[in-house]
Amino acid sequence: MAGVDHAELLLVPYTRAIELCAGRDVTLTVVTPPYPALGRGTLHIVRATDDGGVMHLEAAYDDYERLS
Repeated sequence: MAGVDHAELLLVPYTRAIELCAGRDVTLTVVTPPYPALGRGTLHIVRATDDGGVMHLEAAYDDYERLS
């Protein structure tokens, strides 16, 4: 990734990570618990991989509130 090391994106808030990836195609996957839940807090990057010009970001919230 031009200008940003993958390690620099780890635990960075999602909005900052998108700024750092400016000019790149980005996909986002939000990691969730295996039950219905509502994300609470900040969405942080927990994994970043580069696939031929597309940055794949995986993110998780600080906490999750179980629904039902």
